[in-house]
Amino acid sequence: MQQSIVSEEPENRFGIAVFLATALHVILVLGLGFEIGNQPPPGPQLEITLARQPSGAVPEEARHLAQFNQQGSGDLSDRTSVSSASAMPQAAARQQARSAAETVQAQRAGQRPVTTRAQSRPLPAEAPDSASTSPAAVAGSSPEAQRLQGELATLEAILEEQAQDYSNRPRVRRLTSLSTREAVDARYLHAWRQRVEAVGNQYYPEASIRYGLYGSLRLLVVINADGQLEDIRILSSSGYAVLDEAAIKIVRMAAPYAPFPGALRATTDQLEIIRTWQFQENRLSSG
Repeated sequence: MQQSIVSEEPENRFGIAVFLATALHVILVLGLGFEIGNQPPPGPQLEITLARQPSGAVPEEARHLAQFNQQGSGDLSDRTSVSSASAMPQAAARQQARSAAETVQAQRAGQRPVTTRAQSRPLPAEAPDSASTSPAAVAGSSPEAQRLQGELATLEAILEEQAQDYSNRPRVRRLTSLSTREAVDARYLHAWRQRVEAVGNQYYPEASIRYGLYGSLRLLVVINADGQLEDIRILSSSGYAVLDEAAIKIVRMAAPYAPFPGALRATTDQLEIIRTWQFQENRLSSG
């Protein structure tokens, strides 16, 4: 009888242990499920931004917190809501709020405003209208462009007039005693020199002989293609007005000169001859 009671006690203890373990597991499972199911939803989140310009009107529906009122602009219809799964942790939210407060204080103290937004979505650039940005449209809409166009037209007219005047100018060739001359130039210059010296020695100034006035001067003589005398200029005086006037008189007395030969006329309309005139005793020479 005693052996039967002793053998039943371990079995009763084992059953009680199994029952207690099962009950404990059920309580734990039900308790955790109740806590998870009854977890309160996350609290509302505040997004803090900095307003650039204060506005006198108070917006009816504010989406952000800032240091003063400001009306929003733009279209927010495409903005996606932030889910609770991707919500910022509480510590990061406090740090963002602290940074925003510091920025507001710095802006009030006169420092450069800094935005706390980590990233901003760039607006798509509008394609320029080819009709409105054409050179004609820009030039017509700007008074400065119209003024520049007027100045450009005036400058073009002046350049065209100068080009026309230049094309109408005679083709001038200058011959000096130091210049290298072509055969046709050399022949004409030699013939001109012989004629001038012949007339000068024939009409040598008597005052030079009477008063013993001698010297040299440089004279520029311009001759047209038909041999007519165009101009006479003294480049360097002899120091005696009598000799300077005598040289000019001799050149005029020797005119007209021979017309230009065909080869010279094809390239030259006027011939400038610069020579040194020397009044020596009873003799005139040009070299």
